[in-house]
Amino acid sequence: MILLQDLRYALRQLLKSPGFALTTILTLALGIGANTAIFSLFNALVLRPLPVTDPARIVNVYRTVESEARYGVFSYPEYVDYRDHNTVFSGLAAFTGTRVTLTGSGADQTLQALLVSGNYFSVLGIAAAPGRTFAAEEDQTPNSHPVVVLSHDLWERRFQGDPNLVGRTLTLNSVSYTVVGIAPKTFGGTEPDPPDLWAPIMMQGNVRPGANILEDRDNMSFQVVGRLKPGILREQAQAEMAVLAQRFAQPKNNNNHRASVTLTAGGFLNPQELNDVLPLAVLLMFAVALVLLIACANVANLLLARGAGRQREIGIRLSLGAKRGRLVRQYLTESTLLALAGGIGGLILAFWMADLLLASVHPPGAHRFLLNVGLDFRVLGYTLLLSVVSGLMCGVLPALRSSKQDLSAAVRGESTAFGRHVGKSRLRGALVVSQVAVSLILLVGAGLLVRALQKAQTVTPGFEMSNIYVVSPDFRQHGYDSARAGEFQRELTERLQATPGVKSVGLARTAPLGSDFAITRLAIQGDKTPPGARPPTVNFNTVSPGYFEALRIPILRGRNFSSQDLREGAKVAVISESLAQRYWPGEDPIGKRFNGGGASAYREVIGVAKDVRNVYLWTSAEPYLYLPLSRADTSDMQFFVHTEGAAVPLMGAVTESVRALDRTLPISAHRLDDNLALWIWPSQMGALLSGALGALALLLASAGIYAVMAYTVTQRTREIGIRVALGSQNRDVLGLLLREGMRLVGVGVAIGLAVSMSASRLLSKFLYGLSTLDGLAFAGVSLLLAAVALLACWIPARRALRVDPMIALRYE
Repeated sequence: MILLQDLRYALRQLLKSPGFALTTILTLALGIGANTAIFSLFNALVLRPLPVTDPARIVNVYRTVESEARYGVFSYPEYVDYRDHNTVFSGLAAFTGTRVTLTGSGADQTLQALLVSGNYFSVLGIAAAPGRTFAAEEDQTPNSHPVVVLSHDLWERRFQGDPNLVGRTLTLNSVSYTVVGIAPKTFGGTEPDPPDLWAPIMMQGNVRPGANILEDRDNMSFQVVGRLKPGILREQAQAEMAVLAQRFAQPKNNNNHRASVTLTAGGFLNPQELNDVLPLAVLLMFAVALVLLIACANVANLLLARGAGRQREIGIRLSLGAKRGRLVRQYLTESTLLALAGGIGGLILAFWMADLLLASVHPPGAHRFLLNVGLDFRVLGYTLLLSVVSGLMCGVLPALRSSKQDLSAAVRGESTAFGRHVGKSRLRGALVVSQVAVSLILLVGAGLLVRALQKAQTVTPGFEMSNIYVVSPDFRQHGYDSARAGEFQRELTERLQATPGVKSVGLARTAPLGSDFAITRLAIQGDKTPPGARPPTVNFNTVSPGYFEALRIPILRGRNFSSQDLREGAKVAVISESLAQRYWPGEDPIGKRFNGGGASAYREVIGVAKDVRNVYLWTSAEPYLYLPLSRADTSDMQFFVHTEGAAVPLMGAVTESVRALDRTLPISAHRLDDNLALWIWPSQMGALLSGALGALALLLASAGIYAVMAYTVTQRTREIGIRVALGSQNRDVLGLLLREGMRLVGVGVAIGLAVSMSASRLLSKFLYGLSTLDGLAFAGVSLLLAAVALLACWIPARRALRVDPMIALRYE
C-alpha cells in the first residue's frame, strides 16, 4: 500500500516537470541501451542456445589430444566409428566447410558451402521450408546423388525467393545439382557465419576435390555435433566416448594413441574460441558500463538540482513530522521509476544498436552473421537489473542530501541547500569530476585504437599491393590433371603478358597476407639436431620466376629462379633476409644446403629476397622460404597480374583470356589489396566501436557540465548582479565562472590521465606495436575534452552576463 502511494506521488511529481523527466529518461536510455546492445550480442553468441529443436540435448563433439590445449576435428573414418558404435546419441552428424562456384544465369558466383552427413538436418531437428532435406540413400555412395539444400538468404538474394526453385537444377563446379529444399530463415547452421548451401558429404569428389577425405584417417576435416538420447546426461556420453576413443586408437600412431573426445554443450564457440572472445567481451562491457556511469552521474546532478528546488517542500514535510527514511524512499522510488522508463527506452535503442553492430562486425566480403539478438529472459532480466541498479545509483546520494535540511532556513525559502550555497556543492563538483575522468578514459582508449588504425593503414608490406589482380582457376574441381593444368598455366601466362596494360605475371600457391599459408620443417645440412628434437618450422610459398617481378620483391643477393630450374626440377630455393640471418649469421648463404619443403634431397640456396610481410601484417622480419614451381604444384597455383593502372578496368580482359582457353573452367578473382583490408578490419572495428562510445561519453559529459554550470550560474544570478553593479568588468566575472568550472574539469582530466595510463595496457594486444602511452593520443584527447568542457562552461556563463544588473539584484 505504501509502495503504491510512493509510486503515485513520484508519478505526479514527474508529470509536473515533463522536461526534467524526459531529459533524465533519455540520458539513462542512452546508457542502458548501449549496455543492453552489447549484452544482446554476447547473449546471442555465447549464452543463447543453438537455433535448433530441443537445443538442450545438442552437444559439440571435439577431438582432443593429451598435452595440446585445442579442440580439434575428426577424420571421416573416425566419425563413422563413433557414429556406428555409440549407444548414447540418437544421432551424430559431421560437417566441413568449402567453397563452390555457381555458374549459369547471371555472373559466376563463389559460394560458401557445407558438406554434411545425411543426418545433419535430422540430428538438429530442422525441416526444410519448402522442400525436404537429405534422404538416407543420398549419404551412402560417393558422387551418386548431386543434391543441395539452399540457405534462405541465398534463395532470396540470388533467386528472389522463387517458389518453384525446388526440383530445379543448379550448376556447381560444372556439375548439375538438384535443389531439394530451402532452409528456414532463422537457421544458419551451428556457426554464426552461415553457409550459402548444404551438400551431402558423398559429393566430396566434386565439391571438394583432391584428397579422398572419405577414406583418409589422417585427414582431420570434420566437425561433429550430436543429439543425446532422452534421459542420457552429457557426463554419461563423455564417459562412453572416451572409452570408444581408446578402442579406436591406432597404437602405431602416438598422436592417435593419445587422442580422446571432449563433449561440450551445443553452441557456436568451442571453449578455446570462448576464451578468446571473453576478454574482448569484458572490455566492451567495461566500456559501456563507464558510459552508463557517466549517464548516472548526469542524472544524479539533475536530481540534486531538483532537490535544491524542492527544499522548502521537504523542510515543511520534515517540520510536520515526516520521517527522513520515508522521504529517502520516495526519492528512490522516483529515481527508480525514471530508470525503469529509461530501461524501456534503452531496450528500444538496443534493438537498433544490436542490428547495426551485427551488420557491421563481419569481415569484408563475408556474410552477415546470423545471430538472434531478439528479446529473451536473459536480455530482459539484464535490462531490468541494470535499470534498478541505475535508479539506486542515481538517487541514493541526492535522496540522502535532500532529506538532510536546515529546517528554519528551508521553511523561510532561503537560497541555501544542504547547509551550504548550492553553487559550491562538493557533491555536485565530485560528480562533474567523475564524469570528466571517466570520459577521458574512454576517449583515450578510442584515441589509441584510432591511432592503431592509422598505423595499420600506413604499414608497408614490402611488396606491391595495388594494381595486382589475383586469378585463381579451380583446376581440381574441373578434373584437370597436373599435365593439363601446367599447359593451361603456360598458355594463360603468355596471353596475359600479351594483354595491353599488363606489366608482368607471376604464379604462386598462396597469396601474401591471405588466409592460407604453408609450413615446412627446415633441417640445415651439417646442423646436428639433438635426439628426440624436431627441426624448426618455417613458412614457405611455391612460386614461378615471374612472381618476384610481379610483386616487386627485390632479390638482394644471388639470383631468381630460371625456366631451366623449373624444367629440370632443380632442388633450389630463394630465402628471405631473416632466414639467412637466423641460420647463417655473418656468412654468405648462397650455396648453403638444407632439407625442407617436402623434398627428400637437400636444396641449395640460390638467392636472398628482401624481407616482406608475407604471413602477418605486423611482423616484417619473419623467416620465409620460396620454392620453385614444380609439375606437382600446378593444380593449386594462382596468377598474380600486375597492371599499369587500376586493375579493375582490366578484370574483363583477364577473365576473357581464361574463357578463351576453357569457357567452363571455374575461376575466382580479387584484388591483392583486398587481403590488406581483411587485416585492417579488426582495427577498423575497434576504432569504430571505441569512437562511438567515446563520442557518446563526450556528449553526456559535456551535457552534464553544461547543466551544472547553468544551474550554478542561475543560483548565483544575484551575486553576479552585485559584482557588476559594484563595477566588475564582464571579462572578470566571466573569468571567475570559467575558472570555477574548469578547475573541476582539470581535476577530472588529471585523474582520468592517471587511470588511463594504467588501463591502456589492457589494449596493448590491439595496438599492433603502438605505445600504450602514445603521446599524440593522450594529448589530443585531453585537449579535445578540455575544449568541449570549456565551451560547456562558457555558454551559460556568457548568458549570465547578459542579465540586466537591476533584474539580477531583485532576483529571489
